[in-house]
Amino acid sequence: MQEPLEIRVLGPFEVLTGGVPADVGGSKRQGLLAMLALRQGRVTGVEGLVDALWGEELPSAPRNALHHHIARLRAALGEDSILGSADGYALKEASVDAVRFEGLLADTRSALRDRDVSAAADAVASALALWRGPALQGLTGTEWFGAEARRLETLYVDALEEDLEVRLALGEHRELAPALRSALADNPFRERLWGQLMLALYRSGRQADALETFQEARSVLADELGLEPGPELRRLQEAILAHDPGIAAAPVVRRRRGNLPAPSTSFVGREEELREIAGLLAEHRLVTLTGPPGVGKSRLALETARSCEEEFPDGIWFVDLARAGGTDDVVRLLAHAVDVRGSDLLSRVGSRLRDARALLLLDACERVLVEAARIVSALLADCPGVRFLATSREALHVAGEVRVPVAPLDVSAADLFLQRARAARPGFEPDADDTALAAEIARRVDGLPLAIELAASRTNVLGLEELVSILGHRPSLLRDGPASDPGRGASRELVEWSYDLLHGDEKTLLQQLAVHRGGASLASLTAIATTHGLDEAPVAYLVAGLADKSIVSASFSDGGARYDMLDTVRDYVLEQLTESGRLSGARRAHAEYFAALVDEGCVGLRGPDWLNWERRFERENDNFWAALAYAQEAPDPAVAARLGMLGWYFTVAERISEGRRFLELALSVGGADAAAEADLLAHVCYLATEELDLDGAREAGQRAVALAETAEAPRASALGHLTLGLALAYSGEEEQAEAMIQQATAEFDASGDDWGVAASSLIRATGAARAGDVATVAAMAAAAHRRADAIGYDAFRVPALLLEAWVAERSREGPDAVEAYRRAFELARRIEFDDHAAFALARLGAEALSRGDLREAEELQRQALRAADDAHATWVVAYVRVQLGHIAATAGAMSDSERLYREVIEWSEAQRPHQARESLFDALAGTPAAAAAVGLEEIAART
Repeated sequence: MQEPLEIRVLGPFEVLTGGVPADVGGSKRQGLLAMLALRQGRVTGVEGLVDALWGEELPSAPRNALHHHIARLRAALGEDSILGSADGYALKEASVDAVRFEGLLADTRSALRDRDVSAAADAVASALALWRGPALQGLTGTEWFGAEARRLETLYVDALEEDLEVRLALGEHRELAPALRSALADNPFRERLWGQLMLALYRSGRQADALETFQEARSVLADELGLEPGPELRRLQEAILAHDPGIAAAPVVRRRRGNLPAPSTSFVGREEELREIAGLLAEHRLVTLTGPPGVGKSRLALETARSCEEEFPDGIWFVDLARAGGTDDVVRLLAHAVDVRGSDLLSRVGSRLRDARALLLLDACERVLVEAARIVSALLADCPGVRFLATSREALHVAGEVRVPVAPLDVSAADLFLQRARAARPGFEPDADDTALAAEIARRVDGLPLAIELAASRTNVLGLEELVSILGHRPSLLRDGPASDPGRGASRELVEWSYDLLHGDEKTLLQQLAVHRGGASLASLTAIATTHGLDEAPVAYLVAGLADKSIVSASFSDGGARYDMLDTVRDYVLEQLTESGRLSGARRAHAEYFAALVDEGCVGLRGPDWLNWERRFERENDNFWAALAYAQEAPDPAVAARLGMLGWYFTVAERISEGRRFLELALSVGGADAAAEADLLAHVCYLATEELDLDGAREAGQRAVALAETAEAPRASALGHLTLGLALAYSGEEEQAEAMIQQATAEFDASGDDWGVAASSLIRATGAARAGDVATVAAMAAAAHRRADAIGYDAFRVPALLLEAWVAERSREGPDAVEAYRRAFELARRIEFDDHAAFALARLGAEALSRGDLREAEELQRQALRAADDAHATWVVAYVRVQLGHIAATAGAMSDSERLYREVIEWSEAQRPHQARESLFDALAGTPAAAAAVGLEEIAART
C-alpha cells in the first residue's frame, strides 16, 4: 500500500511520504513533481512538461531526460505514484498545499457572501497558515514556473484581503492600520486594500485620515496607471463624508444571492408542511404546490425557499407569473428575474444557469400553464443543478413533477387571525372569549389565509362578535366549494365583503390599479384618477388606506413606492368592472397614460436624461405590454402606434427579442399613419439585425424607406436609411450600406438632429474599423463625439471613445490610446455599460502587454474578466481569455496559454445567441476565436 504523499510548494519545496520527508533529487526533478502536483491529477503532455522544465535551454534529448526524471521519481515515491499514458503524465494521489489553499480561499469567499464571518475566519486562517515563504521557492528558473509563482502570489494577496475583510467584520478595525499599510507597500494598485484602510480608519474615529487616504490612493492610481479610483472607492469616500451609518461597524446580517422578496409579516403555522416540502426539494427537481386561491400557496413556497437557502449557493430566484399577460410574457419575466437580456432569452437563461446550483420559484403558473410547463421542461434538461418550486391551481404535468396539495390552515388559523388583529388594532390583547371568537371566524372562512387576513384587517373598526355576525349573514361563506377547488367560495366572499365596505373613491382607485400590470406608481394612479376628479393628495391618502386594509400592497425601490394587489382581489375587481361595463374605459385610460409617457420619454431617451428614462421605462415594462394588449383588442391604432415608439428603449435596455415582438404586435394593429409606421419599421429593422435575422431586417428596412418617402417624413426616412444600411453592412453589401448610411447622415444633419448624426457616424465608424480604414474612423468618431457632447449623450460618448482609442492604437500613439480607453472605462462604469467597461479594461491590459509590462497586463485582464463575468458579457470574457493566453505565452507558460486558447475555440463553436453591441467589439479587436486560432498556430510553430 502506497504511503500518503504530501507536496508543499508554498515556500521551500518539500515532499513527505507518510509524514516523513522524502528526497526526490535536484531542482529539475522537484520542478517536475511540483508541476504534476499543481495540475491536480490532470494529465500533462510531454511537450508541456519539457517546455516548462527547460524553456529555451533544452538538453540534447529532452524526452529521454524527462523519462529519466519520471523513473527516478517513481523509484523514490512508488511505481504507482505517477501514471503514464500516450497523452503524458499525471500524479495519481497527493495532498498539495497550493490546491488546499485555493479551495480554502474559495470557501472563505463563499462564507463572506453568506455573511458567515466565523466560517470565513476559520477558512482564511487555515489558508494563510499553509504559506511558509515565496511560492515555488527555488523552482522559478523557467518562464512557466515564474508565471505560476506570480499567479499563486496574486492569490496570496487575495487571501490577505479576505482576511482583512474578516477582521473588519469582527470589529478589529483599530488594530488593522499597520497591517494594511504593510500590504499596500507591496501592492499599491489594489483598490480593495485602500478601501479597507479607509474603512478601518473611519471606524476608529479618524475620518480626516480616512479621507486623506482616499486622496493618496487617487494619486497613486493616477500617477502609476493613469486611472481614477473605481466606483466602490468613490462611494466609500462619499459615505465617509456623509457619516453614512451603513459603513459603521455593525453585527453581521446574513445575505444570499437571488431576488426573494423580504417578508412583510410573520409566518404562522405550517411547520410540518415546510419540512415536508423542503425534504421533497432535496430529493426531486420539480415540486408543485397546488390548491385554491387564497389558501397560501405563494407564502408557503416563499417560506420554504427561505428555509433552503443554504442548499442553493447560486441563488433562489422568484418569478411572479401573475404579471404575465399571456404566454409570451413567461420567458420575459423569467429572464428579468435572473437578470438576463438580449435575444433568444430562454437560451440565455439556460446558459446563465447551466452550471448553477439554484432554485427557481415560479408563482401563479395556472395563468400560463402550458408555457410554464414547456420552459420548466427545457431548463430541467439543460440545467442539471437547478430545481423548481412552483405554485399553481393545477399541476404542470411535467415528467418528474411531485405535487403537494396545500390545505387550509387548521388550529393555527385562529393564531393567524389574532396576530393580524393585533397589528390592525394596536393595544388589542385577546382574552379567552376573543380566542374562541377567532377560532369561529377562522372556521367560517374555511381556514383560508387570505380570507383570515382580510377579516382581521377590519378589526380596527369592527369587534370580533360583529365579524362573526357578518360572516353568518354571508351564506356562501358557509358552503363548501366544489371538490376540485375547496374553499374558493369563502375567499371570494371575503373579497366581495371587503370590497363592499369601501367607499366610492376607494373603489375607483382600486379599479384603476387593477388594470395595471407589475404594479403602479403614485404618478400613474394620480394621472388616471384625475379623470374622476382626484388629484395627488387624495390619491395618496386613499392608497394608504387601502394598504392599511390589506387590499393593496406597497413595495419600495429606487426611492419610490409601487402599489399592487393580490391576484384574487384583482380578479374580483376586474369582474366588477366587466359587469358594470367600465372595464374598457379603465383600460383605455391606462393605455392613454402610458402612451403619453412614451411620447414624453422617447424624447428624453435621446437626451442627457436618457438613463433615468430607461430606468423608469424598465419599471413600467409590464404596463407597456398591458397597454399594447388593450390597443390590440380594442383596437386602437393610435395608441398602438404611440407605444411602438419604444424601439430605442428596447435597444438601450438590451431587450432585443422582446422589443422586436412588441413592435411587430404594434404594427399588426394597423391604421397608423405612414410616418409612424415607417418609424416603427425602421426600429424593427434594427432589432432584427441585432438578432442576425438579416432577411427580416432588410424587408422591414425597405418598407420603412418606401413609406417614409411616400409620407414625406424626413426623420423616419433618415432612420430607415440608417437601419437598412446597417442590415446591408451585416449582409456584406458594403457599397450599398455606405450609401444608405451617408444618406441617413445627410438627412439627420439637414433637420438638425444631433442624436441621429451621432448614431449614423458611429455606425459608419464601426464599418470603417472593420475594414481597417483609420482615416474614416477618426473622422466619424470625432463627429459622433462632437454631436453626443452637444446633447450630453453619454450612451454615444462611450463607443466614440473606444473608436478614438482604436485610431490612436493604429496611429502608434500609445499614450493617447491609453487615455481614451481609460476615459471610456470610467464613463462606461458610471452609466452602467458594464460590457463596454470590461472591454476597455481588457484593451488597457493589451496596451500594457505591448509595453512588456506583464504584471500590469495580467492585473488589468483579471479585473476585466471579473467585470465581464458580472456583466454576463460572454464575448468580452472570451476576448479576455485570449489576452490572458497571450500573457501566458509571453511568460513561457505554453500549456496554460494553449488551454485558454482552446477554451475560447470551444466557446465559439457552441451555439449561443448574438449579444447586442458585439459588432463594435468585433470591429475594434477582431473575433476572439480567430485570435485564439492564431495563438494555437504560434504555439505549434514554437514546438
